Amino acid sequence: MARVDSLIWFLAGFAQLFVAGAVGGDPVLDFLSIILQGTGGSSLILGLYFLIFIARHQKEFTDTYSKIEKSTLMRNDHTGELEIVDTRPTVNKALWYAGPIVLTFISAIFWLSS
Repeated sequence: MARVDSLIWFLAGFAQLFVAGAVGGDPVLDFLSIILQGTGGSSLILGLYFLIFIARHQKEFTDTYSKIEKSTLMRNDHTGELEIVDTRPTVNKALWYAGPIVLTFISAIFWLSS
């Protein structure tokens, strides 16, 4: 789930860029448009940074990052120790990644076409 956070930054950045492109005409609205373009671009850069950072340090996150509320405590058959196991189906995990990826891709295409 940690990688989805960077996609949320991408979605926020594209949303700000969409709003900045639609606002205009008045000097105050032009200023608002400039601010939204700056913050939208910054959000895109943050999303890219988090995506690269998490990809680079994935091994450290795998050992420490755990969603306890969606996990089950089970006993290992070989060692007899208790382990926290994520018992959610793979389809659910895939949907949590596919949804933001598809939305980010669509918003990027629409932003580039406008």
